[in-house]
Amino acid sequence: MQGGTELNKKKSLGRTKSRLQHLMLTAFALLISPLSGYGADLIRPRVLVIATYETGKDRGDVPGELQYWVERENLDQSIKVKGIDHPILTNGKGLYAMISGTTSRCAVQMMALAMDPRFDLRQTYFLLSGIGGADPNQVTVASAVWIRQVIDGDPAFEIDSRETPASWPYGTIALGATEPGKVPANVDSAPAAGVSDDGAGGVGRIVYKINLSLVDWAYQLTKDVPIPDNDALAANRNLFKDFPNAQHKPSVLEGDSLGTDHFWHGAIMTRWAEDWVRLYTRGSGSLAVSDCEDQGIFLAMQELDRLGRVDVKRFLVLRTTSNFTLPPPGVSVEKSLFDNLASSPGYLPALDANYRVGSVVVSALLQNWDRYKNQVP
Repeated sequence: MQGGTELNKKKSLGRTKSRLQHLMLTAFALLISPLSGYGADLIRPRVLVIATYETGKDRGDVPGELQYWVERENLDQSIKVKGIDHPILTNGKGLYAMISGTTSRCAVQMMALAMDPRFDLRQTYFLLSGIGGADPNQVTVASAVWIRQVIDGDPAFEIDSRETPASWPYGTIALGATEPGKVPANVDSAPAAGVSDDGAGGVGRIVYKINLSLVDWAYQLTKDVPIPDNDALAANRNLFKDFPNAQHKPSVLEGDSLGTDHFWHGAIMTRWAEDWVRLYTRGSGSLAVSDCEDQGIFLAMQELDRLGRVDVKRFLVLRTTSNFTLPPPGVSVEKSLFDNLASSPGYLPALDANYRVGSVVVSALLQNWDRYKNQVP
């Protein structure tokens, strides 16, 4: 979830620098360790659901992104993996689930799993199952969005908006540009600050395209899945009368996500996010959902694919919207940002919608494994 507040436990990004270094060293050690060969005794998940956080226990309390998968799919077997905070869970029927952690640091735990010599993930399908903030210009709360493009919102110049020229709409500027609303000619590969295109150490890609044929397949399977509506959701979206798309009932759709490590909120930041997505996709994309992890997990998947550990063409992202990225009229940005998400109208419906929609795709993959093991939809 991003573009709004977070649960207190998700907000605690209390991973210290030494902890992050430990995880990175663990992943690196696994990378260089010799493999025993992909033998018959290895763990070969058919589908791996990736949740980014859990609020407390895996069952029976206020849920996070993992809990409905655990309860409804009976994921009662656990496997501990070095470098991963939470055990990998499975029901012994081909379905596995993990918690990656929040923000782009989740990439480290994805690397740790893929480098564990007990696992063979080369034919595994990955479903990132998470909540996020809805841009009211595009989507309403409790909707389910199959992500087509992931845009990284972190590599940037930034000036405090109180110090920017009066004509600037905000203080975030693309690397390689000198003012907001512009990107360098080569938007496909962002340079590092102060490094020319001919130098080394650039940021690299800002836009990651998910396997569109797989995304379309998942969407076609689920586009008619009913997502429950209720009076609280209707009252919430009715506050956004100036946003026609926010007035719709929850539904399944396709769209693009913006991933950033910082939790942003408000009309000005939403304008920046919309511009960022539009500019970096050369106008082909538009902001639907904001979150904190898509960019980190996709980057990990991309690099693991290069190492032959996973098939990035088998990766899907399903984001369900728990809140809007800006407050309704008459509500201050800070109040909207720091309101308790767990008691908000969209929180539980978004978690439920993610399982309702995501489980249809998971079931299709598992039930037709003889077909999809070697042939990606």
